[in-house]
Amino acid sequence: MLVSLHIKNFVLIDDCRIEFHPGLNVLTGETGAGKSILAGALGLLVGERGSADSARDAGLEASVEAEFDIPSGHAQSQAMQDLLEEAGVEWEDGNLLIKRTLSPNGRNRIFLNNSLCLLKVLKSLGELLMDLHGQHEHQSLLQKNSYRPLLDRFGSYGGLLQKYRETYKSWQDVIERLKSLDEDERERLRREDILRFQVEEIDKAELLDNEDEEIDSRLKVIQHSEKLHQWCVDILQGLNENDDRRAALLDELDRMESLIANIAELDASVKPILENWQSAAITLRESARDFESLNLSLEFDPDELDRLQERRFLIKGLKNKYGSSIAEIMAFRDRSKAELDRIEHLDQECEALRNEEETIRLRLIEQGGQLHQKRQTTACRIAKKIEAEMKPLSMDTARFEIQTNYRYSSSGIDIGEERPVAFGPDGADDVEFLISTIPDRPPRPLKEVASGGEISRIMLAIKCVFGQADSVPLMVFDEIDVGVGGRTADAIAERLGALSADKQVLCITHLPQIASRADRNLRVDKKQTKGRLSSTVTVLEGQERENELARMLGGDDLAASKRYARELLKNNKQ
Repeated sequence: MLVSLHIKNFVLIDDCRIEFHPGLNVLTGETGAGKSILAGALGLLVGERGSADSARDAGLEASVEAEFDIPSGHAQSQAMQDLLEEAGVEWEDGNLLIKRTLSPNGRNRIFLNNSLCLLKVLKSLGELLMDLHGQHEHQSLLQKNSYRPLLDRFGSYGGLLQKYRETYKSWQDVIERLKSLDEDERERLRREDILRFQVEEIDKAELLDNEDEEIDSRLKVIQHSEKLHQWCVDILQGLNENDDRRAALLDELDRMESLIANIAELDASVKPILENWQSAAITLRESARDFESLNLSLEFDPDELDRLQERRFLIKGLKNKYGSSIAEIMAFRDRSKAELDRIEHLDQECEALRNEEETIRLRLIEQGGQLHQKRQTTACRIAKKIEAEMKPLSMDTARFEIQTNYRYSSSGIDIGEERPVAFGPDGADDVEFLISTIPDRPPRPLKEVASGGEISRIMLAIKCVFGQADSVPLMVFDEIDVGVGGRTADAIAERLGALSADKQVLCITHLPQIASRADRNLRVDKKQTKGRLSSTVTVLEGQERENELARMLGGDDLAASKRYARELLKNNKQ
């Protein structure tokens, strides 16, 4: 709901703050007092055009600021929250502050919860927030794209609509997969050639696990074979041979082992030492044999170095292309092979997808047809109710129609209609609201109706029928009472009162019947002070409200007007 409105330096208003009631709020006052200024201010807050010419004082900034409270359970709450989050504006537990400034230099600004935003964001938010009915562009029921959702919310086919949406999504998913497969045959063939080359290149290499590490190790041995050979010779000579100056190491160890054995025969405690010595001697002899084998292995085929270097070069080239290790190369090969297999079997996949698309399309056509029939039935029922609502509003000759026709397109589906039908995410229907207010004249689209008061009454009739199906929380009616009185005035007042039981309503009116039903009566006055005209807004209570109704009733007998005003207020309190 609209909690408050703060207007500064706008048209005839210097500085005015207004608090609103959740139910029916009426603005009354003499003709020309400035009542429609408030409707214009609200229009700025939902994205209508603003100009620095609207400033009260041309050299100062004009501003309009409104506070809204949108409960978390409200039908529009989540949509508003999503819109603000997408725009980078923080959603503060349903509290919404909108401010619009009009600067003399033309730098107009928009703030949502104190964050700067774009006009298009404000317009989108305004469509969720309020309807302005009168001489204003911002009227949701003049926007054709609002008709189908409104019709669907009123209808009792939500389950069918949900099934259709799920079918449509599945259909689109299959179409996208088919499109991606058929999109570029040349690209697919090029990709197939690349994958086949990659797989064959890797397979041809016949890579072994850790082969690169083994090659590097072998090459290091070959490249240093002379050093290794000399070192092995030196070690073997030290272990096995004499040089006339000292005994060979193994011979010397044998001699010392014999001495230790002699000691152990006399001292049993030395036996463990002897065993350790014998174990060490065995290890040294085994090491000697190992070095003899190593020395023999250092003899290699002269061509082996070339073969190993070629192999290492090959593996390096594969690493540069496919991965930093043999494991990564083989993983790349497996992925490429899997993709190649899929491409090679693409014709089978395409055929399966085409069959799936046909099955889903037939189900879509069936559900779309059922949805079309449900909408037509609901549209006829609603149109009759709206016509009945318009009769007491001085529109007893008006005809109202809701057209629900298939939407046609050359790229649509042939279902036996005159042209292919375009199926969308919410069905295949175009919904249009039509009205004729002149007898014998064919109905025209609702947006072409020109009269401000007439369109307001039409909107009131529509809103009364749709009730909770329309989730916009605030409705503003301007000029709804143009040219009406008597029973029509009573009918309008009754419907506004009923509408305000579920929604917040703001009505600018000259009718005492409407004003008497208000939960809050705001009077707009225009005063002149030191040659300067200005408009002010006052909340009326008690006797002031009775006096205002008496003024609106008019007549020469002021006492009689006051009695009638009291009677109106009394009856509407019951």
